[in-house]
Amino acid sequence: MNEIKRPVFFSGENPGMTLYLPGTEQAIAVVSYWYCTDSPFGVGHVLVLWLNPATTPVAEIGHGGIFTDNRNLAQVLVNNLTQHFPEFQDVPINTLSTVEAQCDHTFDSHRYQVKCQTPQIPIEIEWHKLLERKQVIWPRFPAGEAAYDLTTVICPCQMGQIQLNGKRIAGEARVTQAADGQFSSTAFLAFAETWIGPLEALGE
Repeated sequence: MNEIKRPVFFSGENPGMTLYLPGTEQAIAVVSYWYCTDSPFGVGHVLVLWLNPATTPVAEIGHGGIFTDNRNLAQVLVNNLTQHFPEFQDVPINTLSTVEAQCDHTFDSHRYQVKCQTPQIPIEIEWHKLLERKQVIWPRFPAGEAAYDLTTVICPCQMGQIQLNGKRIAGEARVTQAADGQFSSTAFLAFAETWIGPLEALGE
């Protein structure tokens, strides 16, 4: 039986990455990359990048930013979704500046590469060595006072890396394997992603 859901908030791709200082529990960089193919706020690219000031020297871009070719789309995605992602819970995302930038990506089924030219430096982010592909259906994903129905195809990756002006950040993704053999990783791709909402709160 067919099921129709509205309103569509976002359609596209949304890979993410958290890199850790090797041998520690300390996150040194967090990434969320949005490639929007359709939304009420237009299409475009949004790269949200945070660099831990405790472990990463101050770069030409400070300690990160929100780099985009569609400022309105970027603000909506960050305010409504990104800031509520678990990996961003300890990130002062409201301190990141929104910056006009040209971002694009390529994918050859093995390696996903984002290139973003900021006014200061080029940023390159790579995900590679896909471990598996799985569909995730998450009804009522919690996003502050709102909720969204999320469907996406998640591909955990063995490796992830970030380069700033050609220099690689010395961090690593964390990969785990459950008893049933399924993988999870702090570097993952997300394809065919759709967010439906915002939905009414339960009980309303």
